[in-house]
Amino acid sequence: MRTRFFLFVSFLFCLNLAAQQPSVDYSDPKEVAQKFLELYFKGDWFGACKLCACEGSEDQISFMIRKMDEQDNVTDDSKCTFTLDKFELDKDNLSGKYFYTKTCPGEEKPHKNRITMKKIGDRWLVEYIYKRDKFL
Repeated sequence: MRTRFFLFVSFLFCLNLAAQQPSVDYSDPKEVAQKFLELYFKGDWFGACKLCACEGSEDQISFMIRKMDEQDNVTDDSKCTFTLDKFELDKDNLSGKYFYTKTCPGEEKPHKNRITMKKIGDRWLVEYIYKRDKFL
């Protein structure tokens, strides 16, 4: 049953991946960060992967889906909101960090976090680094 569910969910995500192209101005790190976090928190991880600067991000998302299939309770971040706080550009002008605040209903205080951005050519992308058992 779980295998069928996983295959069905994977199929739906692949269809969504093929049909949906995020419309983003890649020259603006704020717009890329905003769109990435919107897609990520809505659960559209494959859409979010298109804004990532690392190879194999689809494998990371597949791992997350398998992990969700194994868990009984899954955190629903779709009701969470976020605010981009500030962007700190590194000295090389080719990377930086976007700090944001995530607020979820039912939680007492917001969580501060960051995503790392990289400029590859003329495009800003999110450097999504896989950490076992810990994601955004």
